[in-house]
Amino acid sequence: MKDDEAPRDLGERVWRIAATIAEGETRPILDAAARSLGATLDRWGRNPSLRRLLGGVQRDVLTSPGERVELAATLGVSAKLGSYARFYVDDEVVGEVPIGSANDVRIMTRAPEAGIHRVAVKVCNDKGEVVSEVIGHRLLLVANGRPVVLVHVGLFLSEPPDDSPSGSSPIEALHALLDAGFELVYFDIHEKNRDALIHKELLKQRLPRGAILVYSAEEEELRSLGVDFVGMFASTAIRRLRAKGVPVTAILTDRDEESERSRAEQVTVMAPSTAISRALAGEFGPETEQAAQFARDRKGSSPLDWRLDQTTESQLVEGNAFHAELDNEKARHRLFAAFEQAASTIHVQFYMVRPSDFAELLIVKLIQRARAGVKVRFMVDALYSDEEVLGRLNPLLLSLREEDNIEVLAVNPIESRKQVDVFRLKKRDHRKLVIIDGELAFVSGRNAGDEYFSGFNEVPVHDNTRHESIPWLDAHVEVSGPLVRQVQETFMRTWDRQGGAPIPPDRHVLPELEASGSAAGRLVVHRGLAETNGLAMYEAMFDVAEDHVYIVNDFPIVPALERAIYRLLARDVRVMLLTGSAATRRDDGTFFPAPLHRTLFEYMVKAKLEPLLQAGVEAYELVPPPSPMIVARGGRIRPYVHAKIVSVDGLVTSIGSANLDATASFWESEANIVVQDAKFASGVEATLQKLIDGSVVLDPESEYWKRERAQRAVVAALWPGTLYS
Repeated sequence: MKDDEAPRDLGERVWRIAATIAEGETRPILDAAARSLGATLDRWGRNPSLRRLLGGVQRDVLTSPGERVELAATLGVSAKLGSYARFYVDDEVVGEVPIGSANDVRIMTRAPEAGIHRVAVKVCNDKGEVVSEVIGHRLLLVANGRPVVLVHVGLFLSEPPDDSPSGSSPIEALHALLDAGFELVYFDIHEKNRDALIHKELLKQRLPRGAILVYSAEEEELRSLGVDFVGMFASTAIRRLRAKGVPVTAILTDRDEESERSRAEQVTVMAPSTAISRALAGEFGPETEQAAQFARDRKGSSPLDWRLDQTTESQLVEGNAFHAELDNEKARHRLFAAFEQAASTIHVQFYMVRPSDFAELLIVKLIQRARAGVKVRFMVDALYSDEEVLGRLNPLLLSLREEDNIEVLAVNPIESRKQVDVFRLKKRDHRKLVIIDGELAFVSGRNAGDEYFSGFNEVPVHDNTRHESIPWLDAHVEVSGPLVRQVQETFMRTWDRQGGAPIPPDRHVLPELEASGSAAGRLVVHRGLAETNGLAMYEAMFDVAEDHVYIVNDFPIVPALERAIYRLLARDVRVMLLTGSAATRRDDGTFFPAPLHRTLFEYMVKAKLEPLLQAGVEAYELVPPPSPMIVARGGRIRPYVHAKIVSVDGLVTSIGSANLDATASFWESEANIVVQDAKFASGVEATLQKLIDGSVVLDPESEYWKRERAQRAVVAALWPGTLYS
């Protein structure tokens, strides 16, 4: 059958099948049968398990006109029937993609005009003929500028309470909101993906048509820890939609609420009874004006600024100078030189302080400056610096505590065994900050240990050198100019919340800062379990990329960012990933002596990386330049990569403490600097490209990759989730 002869609607297709089987039956009977079977097939296409087997369009989509939109489908058994998957919006072909070995297909297209559109997928052969239609369809809802209300599906999936006020049924509230000019979107945040059940209930109760947005903790790999992420996911969903130009202004749920979170997100949370009474009184003017102002603000902002402003709670600051440092030896010298320049205050925050030559030298340098009259405040994560954990104190920090002009503070101490639970162990402070006199800031990925501050040409390496002695690749960014004030303030807020002695906000701590350069940048701070600012930062940068993206990361990438990378590939953006080996390798790929957990972690990270390689990500395993100090066979090493860098199109770069994994995205507190300056970004990318040029290409067809496939498969199957990285 030619494409233009194919039935346009699944119901019509089912009707033809039924008519063939039941020749002579009346049209009404066949219509009813077709509708029933068509609805059943559509539900099947919404069930995640059945969709993997039978195929189906993956999700409803909500966006605004002209925005890039990802359309995705699982082909199931249909993948064996043809060569191309053809995507339709209504009756118009919007894209085709070859069917490879993967069962999932996706395209990127521009959203059409405002309205509710039908997304379908058909499988075609080499001649362009349709040979199969993927079961079911999904909705593409393109917002029309009216205020949007998110309707919590819990209102319809459970019985209404017996004492619900007269005239306050959810269905009446929906119609009242429609009459008041709102656009309706159904949403669900739940451990499981309940999309099929929600769709069934909407049809059963004849609710107004609208997109269904599902945020499943199971699909975000968060279910294993049994945490209630509903509040955090709600904020994330609202911010993501606003970043796409959707003016979310209200939530319809089972109760009225004016919480700190709802005020921060600028949404009205209301019960059905409130929605009805406000609609009758004509009191939705503020939401309508809010939507109009939203459109005006978006029109006057660049795509990157808009996304970062909407999703990260950060502010762009002009007039700064930035310096990125990826050389560990130079980083050590620059840090200690800054200490020597300090006249009034040194504020330091580390995640880990480990026994090492660097830590010993760090303590000496700080004591010297304290005795010279500089006030030193030193803050560490309690668990990972072993400071104030079940009564223990880190011996390295005792000398600091004994100095009159130095204060030491442990973040989130663990005082008793009763406090040893998943929340205390995972919700840590991963930031690494140094602020000198309130005028110069280091925002870093480096902890206080030799592997972070020793150069590759400084450490002797032979075939039996242990992994722990070999340096890692890491990075920091130095900031001078007005943005330093934000770095200082975030340090002070943490210090205050953790019970540190008050820091006087005088000119020695918060001086007036003049412009020191021409570059613009922002500080993005993620507070664990409160929001997803770090995750949103990376998503925003990926979503505006036009040509290329550099990623430096050696942790398992969280599913939301994996999907963002697939979106990059779908629109032909080149993605280059510089990674390393969690257990350092020799030049031939064999491991140096390392703890077992490092080797297992290496297998797990590489297992998670394989689908991205198959999709088209260019990945490289770091090989630093040769050094006379390295005499292991082959004369070169493949070390661990601890740096966290993303750079896009030679225009914008992020450097800091936030990995691209689930722990950084949800649990731990992080700090990154986003530099929006072409000269800075181009310099960082030139450095990364030089490293890539000397590194090992990760090729799924190479002997190196194939020889560890079995180990990766076993570890990936047994590892208890990426949150345990």
